[in-house]
Amino acid sequence: MAKNISSLISHFGSQSLTAKALGVSQATVSYWLSGSQKVSPEKALLAESITHGAIKASSLCDLIAQVEARHKVGESSPIFSCSAPGPDGSVCASSAC
Repeated sequence: MAKNISSLISHFGSQSLTAKALGVSQATVSYWLSGSQKVSPEKALLAESITHGAIKASSLCDLIAQVEARHKVGESSPIFSCSAPGPDGSVCASSAC
């Protein structure tokens, strides 16, 4: 992840500018770089958004990377399973749900 944090910092030009763009302290960016703190999913998604996709959230946050990997291999969350009843108690029988 440190390489990806370095790319994020390079995108903005410095740790201070990265911190300002993401609404965190410069110390937090330094902690991300050293690996002593992890980038939260929220900050990773914000980084992807404000860099217009140049920096991917999944490259900054292990949790997002894990979720994306699960979806690539066809695993899905039981929350979104078609066999789970909807709010009205109905179960979707089509493959389009």
